[in-house]
Amino acid sequence: MNINKVYNNRTKNRKLSRRILCVIILFILICSSSVYEYYNYNNFINTFKTNFNEYKFSEANNLLLTKQNFNPFKLFMMDKNISQYFTTKINTLSEDLQNKNISSENALIQLSEIYRYNIISYDKLHNISTTIDLIQESTKNYTTGVDYFDNGQYLQAISYLEKVSTLDLVYPKSLIYLKDSKNKFKEEILTYCDKLIRNDYYNEALSKISENKDILGNDINIKQKVTDIKAKQQEYLDANSAIAEASSRALTTNISPTNINTLNIESTTSYLIHVNLANQKTYIYKGKPDNWNLVRTCPCSTGISGEDTPSGSFSIKEKGDWFFSDKYEQGGKYWSQITGDILFHSVPFAKDKTTVLDYTMNKPSSHGCIRLSIDDAKWLYTNIPKGSKVIIK
Repeated sequence: MNINKVYNNRTKNRKLSRRILCVIILFILICSSSVYEYYNYNNFINTFKTNFNEYKFSEANNLLLTKQNFNPFKLFMMDKNISQYFTTKINTLSEDLQNKNISSENALIQLSEIYRYNIISYDKLHNISTTIDLIQESTKNYTTGVDYFDNGQYLQAISYLEKVSTLDLVYPKSLIYLKDSKNKFKEEILTYCDKLIRNDYYNEALSKISENKDILGNDINIKQKVTDIKAKQQEYLDANSAIAEASSRALTTNISPTNINTLNIESTTSYLIHVNLANQKTYIYKGKPDNWNLVRTCPCSTGISGEDTPSGSFSIKEKGDWFFSDKYEQGGKYWSQITGDILFHSVPFAKDKTTVLDYTMNKPSSHGCIRLSIDDAKWLYTNIPKGSKVIIK
């Protein structure tokens, strides 16, 4: 009986010893594994910091996304460690900026990258970035652009939002406002073109789109609108050939503000210009066939004998704010092309763009162009769309 008891006790002791040994081994393995994982985690964080410090932002970000995903230290410690690193980095950047140990561009690049992680508060980053002159101007452009957007002035909004620096923390927001501004502006242009088309002002509609092509870009809706306008314009011309013939016959008739609406003269825009060679006046009308209203009368100076201004029916083509002729050693401001090298333009200037060479008005004195005062030339350049009819007789 005693022998069995002793045997059982020995057996129990051996089992207990084995269990204790297993626990010790397991503990050693866990500790070793933890030390190993912590070592790997520290290398992981240090590699991230090295990449970030060397401006290898893509590598740094990719490291966080793809490496050590099963490491428990990454799960519980990474956000805190990255936050501590960024806080230290921001303080260092702030000191370096004050001491001019780092360029504004490099500081902004790092601040923008830190902002992407959404760990440090925007206000803290913004307070540092706004101490930099480049960002002060950029932020002002952003604020002004948003104000214009909120007031429905989308073209003005675009001009300011396009000036926001890519290094500005508000740059992502500015892109959203810029996209919305362009969409709203496109809607305005399409609505305005529809109004012009209803009044048969096809060239004016096409000109409006052309003038804003840099903003509208290669938008599919704009391309389709251009196609539709041209198709409707052709339909209109085919259906109104009689009106075109009547307009041609007007060239054989004296035109004046009193009879302009009896001659059935058409223009493909809402403007019509008549240059009277006899009295050296340029008359500008707005409206439509048989409903033209005189809006401006401009004294002018046409071509001298031998360099006469051509008579006929023309239309406004290209425009520009300055040209200079080496042949005549004079230039002009605010030109609008009528045909070939025959232009509406200001009184002639010297090459310095300041000295007026001839103030003559109300009698022929040009080399074929139609000279106007500076104010009248600028008004015509600004307000008269391409395609507007010009009758010279």
